[in-house]
Amino acid sequence: MIRVYTISQGKINQYKNPSFKEIDSLENMVWIDLQSPTREEKEFIEKNYHIEFFTSQELQEIESSSRFLETDETVEMNLGFLSNEAELTVQSVTFILKENLLFTYRQGDLKIFAETVRRLKSASSSEKKEHGLNVFLTVLETRIDGDADLIEGINRKLNGISKELISQQSLKQDLLLGIAQLQENVMLLHETITEKQRVVSSLVRIPEFNRIESERLKIILKDIASLLQHSQFSSERLEYLQNTFLGLVNIEQNQVIKIFTVVTVVFMPPTLIASIYGMNFTFMPELKWMAGYPFAIALMIFSSLIFLWYFKRKRWL
Repeated sequence: MIRVYTISQGKINQYKNPSFKEIDSLENMVWIDLQSPTREEKEFIEKNYHIEFFTSQELQEIESSSRFLETDETVEMNLGFLSNEAELTVQSVTFILKENLLFTYRQGDLKIFAETVRRLKSASSSEKKEHGLNVFLTVLETRIDGDADLIEGINRKLNGISKELISQQSLKQDLLLGIAQLQENVMLLHETITEKQRVVSSLVRIPEFNRIESERLKIILKDIASLLQHSQFSSERLEYLQNTFLGLVNIEQNQVIKIFTVVTVVFMPPTLIASIYGMNFTFMPELKWMAGYPFAIALMIFSSLIFLWYFKRKRWL
């Protein structure tokens, strides 16, 4: 699918799935968005506008050179955007800035792009610039707001987990798995936000872009730095909660082991006494004693009580 956006007299116009001939006839284009395009659509855009999108293998690379590439005619960027579904996943999006035109290439739908279009349409005429950089920065700002919402949602879940641990209402496996899932989400967030910081820092060093959107780029960098601080704090808090959970589990297990140890020790003297009087020797003084049986029982009970009193005095119970 191809979407083309043009700007005329401060108004954004959208063309969904236009024909190749219609694309050639459009003027004042600022954005061409390719969502899960066919091979013909991709080849047409690449050939017609003399650009080349990242390959599948290049999208998986983590080197800075594979994430940001500046040539004489284009600025090519590869960013990972989080999909706000039930489970966070990262989708790679390719951005290419050539002159005043922005090209985007992605597989699958991302709500962030629909929100970007809404922002572009609702912006005042003075804010609408006939340059693809304006569209790219709007996409970044929208994604940054989405990342901030994700961090806020993680912090709300963290508060709930923290209250459960403090009240010790639940030390179940699900709670620990929940902490692990949140850790994974925070790591994904931190990774994608760091990528944005690198790209924007590289854009700042381009004189033309710095001249057009200097203040806006600085504000975006500040917002990204703030998100990184919050994600780092959330990561440290999750690690603390995990350690707290494991510490409480160890205390709980120690209490159980302590009870078993006390019970074992308490029953050791009666067991010893019963073993002695269970011997089959011919000469045993108490063997024909009428009070022998009650005496042995009383001795076993007394020895157990002695140990219980001793543990109680030592505050082991």
